[in-house]
Amino acid sequence: MNKKFTIRTLAAQISYTVVFKKTNLSEAFSQKFSTINQAEIKASVKALCYETIRNYLFLQDIWLKCVEKRPKDKMVGVIMTQALAELKYLHKPEHVVVNEAINTAKKLNKKWASGLINSSLRKAIKMDTKPSCEEALYSHPQWWIDQLKQDWPDQWQQILKANNQKPPLWIRSRQPLAKDQYQQRHTEIESAYHINAQDILSNTEFDKGLLSVQDASAQLAAIIIDPQNDERILDACAAPGGKTCHLLEMNSHIHLDALEIYPNRAKKIHQNLTRLKLKAQVIVADALQLQDWYSGEKYQKILLDVPCSASGILRRHPDIKFIRQPQQLKQICKDQQQLLENVATTLSKNGRLLYATCSVFKQENSDQIKLFLKTHPEFSEIELKYPFAVNCEHGIQILSGTQNMDGFYYCYLQKNAD
Repeated sequence: MNKKFTIRTLAAQISYTVVFKKTNLSEAFSQKFSTINQAEIKASVKALCYETIRNYLFLQDIWLKCVEKRPKDKMVGVIMTQALAELKYLHKPEHVVVNEAINTAKKLNKKWASGLINSSLRKAIKMDTKPSCEEALYSHPQWWIDQLKQDWPDQWQQILKANNQKPPLWIRSRQPLAKDQYQQRHTEIESAYHINAQDILSNTEFDKGLLSVQDASAQLAAIIIDPQNDERILDACAAPGGKTCHLLEMNSHIHLDALEIYPNRAKKIHQNLTRLKLKAQVIVADALQLQDWYSGEKYQKILLDVPCSASGILRRHPDIKFIRQPQQLKQICKDQQQLLENVATTLSKNGRLLYATCSVFKQENSDQIKLFLKTHPEFSEIELKYPFAVNCEHGIQILSGTQNMDGFYYCYLQKNAD
């Protein structure tokens, strides 16, 4: 089978399952790649899928202007959207894009659509690409745009544009960083290691545990916590273990419990610890079921990086725009409240808890802390100040794209003594 043909066919099938079946990209890749061994094919399929899904609503808007009626067969639309992604973002020749789109349709038993694809793409290539609506302009669902307008009336466009950019590769070095070094150091890291992820994973220094892949905004968690000798620290919702390992790199003389509900994700924590030659107690349990994992001995510090909408990391996971639905946010927030309530009970007097999300939606962030502080007067907020972060009513927000970082929220709380 022709390699290019295989790549386009696989990519179309994967993009279809993400956009219309709401399957996440990782799962879709896993399903389709189970019988493929060639790394080059996998990399090409991923590149095409990411560009197609990241820009789907914008590209779809272009070809929709070139058809009298939207085709009932959604795969045909995916094929045309993917073809435009190849043309505009992967810079393939026009004749190749059109011909291979037709071939892909035939391979996927859509031969009847060959004429439609041919005429529509040729028109789309020549026409004005001015978007017809906000969804197309920003390539985000309208509800997402509206939410950001509400939460960030001065920065919503910046966030949307950043979400559609290719993400940089950030590297965490083994050298501990002081708080006042953080801003300067993360700029140096990006400059030095903005290279291909596969190159890093095959890098000798990576194998030796001298380097780890972690966005700069996520690296801030361990720096805020600033682990000290002999402290008992809990990393709740710990997988895949990047922050767990960073805490231990900063100070190996701590007692660290890494809590994770899913066994398969807990394995990733073990893998990272092994590669970096670090030690922590990995506990597979539900953070909400204290009786299953909590010994009764209080923690001096807790990192609670709660499951969230992931609205701050869309540039790394563009499939989230299609998977996440607005009605899900209510349940996500409820789960976050329960996690915060339960985990906070394991904190010692004068202990500190860092609440974190990779979201930019205020209802998951400062609104959650506002509610928690209202009902827990024994807690107070420790002020955080970083020049690259926005000060919220409670906590700080790193907006997506700021200094080329992912979107991340932090609020540091202290449990006061009686």
